[in-house]
Amino acid sequence: MNSPDPGDSRAMNMPPARSGNRVDINRYVADLVRREIRLGLLPPGSALPSERDFADKLGIGRTPVQIAFRQLQSEGLIVQRRGRNGGAFVRLTGQDEDEERFREVIREALATRDEIRMAMEYRCIVEPSASRLASERRTAAELRELESAHALLMEAADDASFMRSDAVFHLTLANVTANPFLVRGIEESRQCCHPALVLLPEGGAFHEVTIAEHSEILDAVRAGEAELAEQTMSEHVRRSMWSVEKLLSSLRESQRE
Repeated sequence: MNSPDPGDSRAMNMPPARSGNRVDINRYVADLVRREIRLGLLPPGSALPSERDFADKLGIGRTPVQIAFRQLQSEGLIVQRRGRNGGAFVRLTGQDEDEERFREVIREALATRDEIRMAMEYRCIVEPSASRLASERRTAAELRELESAHALLMEAADDASFMRSDAVFHLTLANVTANPFLVRGIEESRQCCHPALVLLPEGGAFHEVTIAEHSEILDAVRAGEAELAEQTMSEHVRRSMWSVEKLLSSLRESQRE
């Protein structure tokens, strides 16, 4: 598995820590890592930044990071290793654990299916407009970031890498809007949809269609064609919504049998 570079800001997008007491900062750090794992940006086996790097990027001391890492390890989300190749890593799972985790994701998708549908509906309304804005506001540097995100998607060697790169593309596009409300809303809605997205078909035609649709969105943003950027993103997220709806219906039917 290709793990993201610990120093890659796309793999660990860290905004400045909020002011507050030490307990709040501890929770903030832990929540940040949980979010990255949940979004698929930190897949099993990937390395987290070192405690020192994490603290420096957030502008905080190492103690809150150490406490947060211990909490995440107690939850079974990460493991910490000592020695020359040590550090904090997203926990790998064995075959039995993978199967149990798969069942947990199915249960989570079913339990939150109404929220997932609302989040997908939100994406269908908001992300096309965000794509339009991105085509109007993108800088040359931001366009290169978006192109790099798309290149990672095309080079993805496995489903985990593909999911991570897919999320990076959408979140990068949202950031190009320079609107923090849009960024936060798109990030949170995608996080809500994650249990269903990871259950969608792996590889093959599904990946090919996603890559083709991302290419069309990227071309429109690159050309500054706002209407086309909005249209192509609308078609993309509506296809995703249709796939998620079919998935949730199938899962619900299987539970009844």
